[in-house]
Amino acid sequence: MLKKRNVREAIAGYLFASPIIIAILVFTIVPIFQAGYYSFTDYDALLQQKYRIRFNAQEALENYFFVSPDEAPSDEELLSLFDPVDFIELSVGVDLDDRQKELVRKEFNSRKLIADFLEFKLDRIYIFSDFMKSYMKNGASTFSRYVPQFVGLSNFLEAFKDRMFWISLKNAVVFSLVVTPIQTLLAIVLAVAANQRIRGVKFFKVSFFLPSITSAAAISMIFLLIYSKPGVLNRLLGYLGIGPVDWLGNIRTALPSIMAMNIWTTAGYFMVTFLAGLQDIPTSIIEASMIDGANAWVRFWRITIPMLRNQIIFVVTMGIIGTLQVFDQIYFLIRNQENITISMYIYQNAFSYGKMGYASAIAMILFLIIFSVTFVQRRLMPEERF
Repeated sequence: MLKKRNVREAIAGYLFASPIIIAILVFTIVPIFQAGYYSFTDYDALLQQKYRIRFNAQEALENYFFVSPDEAPSDEELLSLFDPVDFIELSVGVDLDDRQKELVRKEFNSRKLIADFLEFKLDRIYIFSDFMKSYMKNGASTFSRYVPQFVGLSNFLEAFKDRMFWISLKNAVVFSLVVTPIQTLLAIVLAVAANQRIRGVKFFKVSFFLPSITSAAAISMIFLLIYSKPGVLNRLLGYLGIGPVDWLGNIRTALPSIMAMNIWTTAGYFMVTFLAGLQDIPTSIIEASMIDGANAWVRFWRITIPMLRNQIIFVVTMGIIGTLQVFDQIYFLIRNQENITISMYIYQNAFSYGKMGYASAIAMILFLIIFSVTFVQRRLMPEERF
């Protein structure tokens, strides 16, 4: 009876958890395996629609022969002038590889196409794959969809030779080394301040936490106005006799500016974690230390910080993961290629250059770096069990 009850409870638990389990599976686990597969191929996102190109075959042939069907010579003469590979690549605009060229020369029904051209049967918009299906004797399926080719470790080797890969990786590492400790320490200080029993403390808690739940796009636009040459920051500096600074355009100031913004937006979020930890510190320990004459500074370093060990490990771990893959602020505010981080470089390769295979390889390298750093950190700083 007890066993059946446990089974029913387990089934009920999995049913309640199934939405998030399915979401993680579909949007996290599956993409990771797909990225792993694409990293070993030459997958090009821009070529996904290669065989879906639309064109008017009648007009394309008129431009190819420089003659209309009414003025055209015999079909045999047109046939002698027609090269299907040349027509597909130049008039239609679809690049063919060597294997496809050989297949077209062998299987394309040029005679049928010329006959339809002279009879005005082609005067409509064709999808390229449907066009090839109509005029290929065999092998039409080759032009129905784009299939990436396996390239082995070529993408990874290319990344190690890529100057921008190393620059973007260095920027991400520097970003993490600067932001993580500062935001962790600031979050602890804010938590200690917010934990005091003073008037208006709830207002300060909300003020500190608000940036972390505000849209990254909205905050980026606000800081764009702050950092612009006629912005608030330069106006304040102007009162001190300091000239305007191009905070986001200058290579030396762009990344530090984003770091300051990131620290401000994330410290409040991690403050909540430390506030929860502070609630678990026994008041008896604090009272005993005060009786022994320990001042606030000593209590902070000798009691508060050690008792927040587990929270600090969690915050540092999440901070490293978040800063190594920082993207949104870089996307909205950085315009100089020398200041982009590795996540932004992955995005550029995947969606701007169409090099999805190469972008996937860089993403897998970043995944291995984050996994290794997190694993080593967890080994060196294990959580304590109370």
